[in-house]
Amino acid sequence: MLCASPSPLALPGVGSQAREAVIRTYETLVSESPSLAEQNRLLRIEARSGQNALVPAIVATPAFYNRTAKGDPVGYVTLAAATLDQFPSQAEIDRLSGRILVQGARPQVLNRVVLSLNPPGSKSPQPAGPTNPLYRSLQQDVLINADYYGDTPSILGASLGFTNILGVPGLGVSSTYGQALARRAGGSWETLSSSSAGAASLRAYTSDAAVSGIATNYGYPVKYTDGFPIEFSWPVLPSSVSGDDFRVVLNTGQVVTPLAASITPNFEYNERSTVVILGYFGNRIAPGRPGAIYPVKLEVARSHDPLKLVGPGGVVVSAAGLAYGDGSTPMTAYNPGSGPKLVGAKLSVMSTAGESAPAAFSGSLPNDGVSLYGSAAQYRLRVFTSGGFSPDGVRSVYPTDFSRFFRIETVDADGEVRWLTQTGVPYQLPSGTITVVGLADLGPVQASYDDSYVEDHDNQIDIVLSGDEAAIATIKAVQIPASGAYSPFYNPGGPGNDPTPGVVYSQPGPSLTQPVIQALVDPMTVTYIAPRAAAKYALHSRSGSPGTGTSS
Repeated sequence: MLCASPSPLALPGVGSQAREAVIRTYETLVSESPSLAEQNRLLRIEARSGQNALVPAIVATPAFYNRTAKGDPVGYVTLAAATLDQFPSQAEIDRLSGRILVQGARPQVLNRVVLSLNPPGSKSPQPAGPTNPLYRSLQQDVLINADYYGDTPSILGASLGFTNILGVPGLGVSSTYGQALARRAGGSWETLSSSSAGAASLRAYTSDAAVSGIATNYGYPVKYTDGFPIEFSWPVLPSSVSGDDFRVVLNTGQVVTPLAASITPNFEYNERSTVVILGYFGNRIAPGRPGAIYPVKLEVARSHDPLKLVGPGGVVVSAAGLAYGDGSTPMTAYNPGSGPKLVGAKLSVMSTAGESAPAAFSGSLPNDGVSLYGSAAQYRLRVFTSGGFSPDGVRSVYPTDFSRFFRIETVDADGEVRWLTQTGVPYQLPSGTITVVGLADLGPVQASYDDSYVEDHDNQIDIVLSGDEAAIATIKAVQIPASGAYSPFYNPGGPGNDPTPGVVYSQPGPSLTQPVIQALVDPMTVTYIAPRAAAKYALHSRSGSPGTGTSS
């Protein structure tokens, strides 16, 4: 947390971290420095109501109304809502701005407006007590053939992906009530046109998640939280994952401890290199504009029980001290050009080892290349993403979507560059042939795919290949062109195909060329199974049942 809870007689002194964060937050939102009396008032509010009370208290000041919102009632309500990451209807904006017009911009009036926009209890406190029993099955220390992407532990990517949509109370698949709740939280609701839409799951309609689903996947029933994925070069030790393993530094100077953390949706035993943290990490205002709040640095906390990573040979190391971000550059998908991208790509011989998960999390399985394409799945180009990829922010990626989003670069011995752009085409290279078979690590095989199809929305997509190994070895890069004939990717905060007018959604990802790690000989994977986990769970894959212990 930002600070302890000092009594009114023992406020943090001049130069303290707590006071400096209050000053910087005020300066960020108001563009002037607070007086000493105002600093003390805000520190008392924090001491009484917690860190999440600081921004609302500043938004409710006449200084924010007059300087930041230029004294315009409608502009003030609109900007206050955006700063607080709330999504009122136009009717509510009109009602609240009318109150200011009638009653004046007095502190008591502004405070009531802020309370209407951001009512007490709308944000979850730091959770306590035991975690959800199903979530605890994700914390079993089981890694099977899990990918690593470098010789040393590091953070490959970290960014605020989307805000306010994880943990929506009452959310369900009802097309009227559910849609209203999802949109009210700032999410989108997909318009489905397929004949199977009547039986589609909630995830086909929206990226918002119900509170019950968050409790299952993240341990605690927190509400209206933001999602912040963190990609590591090595898989994590699941039992060591906890929200208090991390600190998120905001542009306001505040330091936020996440409410929860999980390997979800990267729960397959051969993945687990991504942790998603939940909390309140900013808003959707683009950096550089009034009211913008966003992360600028992510740190793995030093503690008595820190996050741990598992590397080559099964070595287990502490991740404490690892960091990402320079303390000033925005780390948010609401910054133009900063949507989801690739952080790694690795080419290996196809294997199904580790293509399984705890029973409660196996709804999207089997989804590996062999399950979808049989013996044609000879090689796997696994792309590692900075966020769950989607064509629009809601819809799933189909196994048939390779040509819409990707192309592959090959470079032969003479330096000639060729691009693989289509599936089902045997590309003839000097060293042999390559065929792009399709995409995998999405959802189970179907005869055809439509908008009711739901994949796992994790941080891995497999490009499945067949051909001659010498030709496969000429693959050097995978590209997301994201323009022209190619579509960009969105993370789950994207607009969907029917966005709510006036609501800001996360940005599309940029064009990107990602170098490919060659792992045809050494697959660069690790298997680690704690004895207690092995005794409790019988774990199998189509390539056999791994034993306990560690190996590389």
